[in-house]
Amino acid sequence: MSTAETQTLLLKVLDEIIPAGGARRMPSAGVKAVADGVLTATAYSNRSPGAVIRLLEAISLKSPDFQNLSSDLRVDVLKEVEAAYPADFTELVRLTYTAYYSRADIRPMLGVGAHPVHPDGYPVEPESDALMDELTTPVRARGTAYRLA
Repeated sequence: MSTAETQTLLLKVLDEIIPAGGARRMPSAGVKAVADGVLTATAYSNRSPGAVIRLLEAISLKSPDFQNLSSDLRVDVLKEVEAAYPADFTELVRLTYTAYYSRADIRPMLGVGAHPVHPDGYPVEPESDALMDELTTPVRARGTAYRLA
């Protein structure tokens, strides 16, 4: 498949993994930014390298006209491919969720700040001195546990 065919097919697949709609009127995952994120992440994935490309090839073989099918028929094709490639499909879903829910325009729709977690982070209450003492007492009681080079 060409890069353009891969991108077009992936956009339709992403539309079915996270469809548009719901009470919050969320957009679907089938946008270029999510597709680019999925393709970039799959290249670096150590869980199942090449999972997305293998799935897209399997979908294309199973249904060469996948993009033109109704949503119900696309879901049927995806279920069949998922049954044949469960680990790869799980990886695709994980990458899709990561790329979709990390988008700055999606997070506010879910009530989460649009700013990145770092460097600002989120407020975390410090542990009390009593709790820190309780947690570190067993470690201190063991004594020195390292070697000098």
